[in-house]
Amino acid sequence: MPSAKSLKIMVVDDQQTMRGLARQCLKRMGITDVSLAAGGEAALQQLQTSKYDVIISDLNMPGMDGMELAEKVKAHPVLKQIPFLLATSEMFRDKAEGDTVDAFVAKPFSIADLRSAMEAKIGPIS
Repeated sequence: MPSAKSLKIMVVDDQQTMRGLARQCLKRMGITDVSLAAGGEAALQQLQTSKYDVIISDLNMPGMDGMELAEKVKAHPVLKQIPFLLATSEMFRDKAEGDTVDAFVAKPFSIADLRSAMEAKIGPIS
């Protein structure tokens, strides 16, 4: 059972408001070590220098979208172990179906939805 305070999470979204919302949800869950990236390219750079327990990414972003980022993460021999959650509205979910993503969370997400999606992959968060 991972401790919330021990978790390191990356949030990837091109909208600053959504990055802030995700950080606030995680903070309310007790998770304080949250890194933010404004897009897929920035996320890949951060992933080369820091270790994360979970990646939460938006689907629709300019440049490298969330599916492309997920494919790159899952193709990497070390990074592929990181649970990858894709945040998207229900209307775009069909675009994101497949084996590349570990879980989906509908946007806008609630703390309960985010916790449930994370716990399904890493176990109960204390």
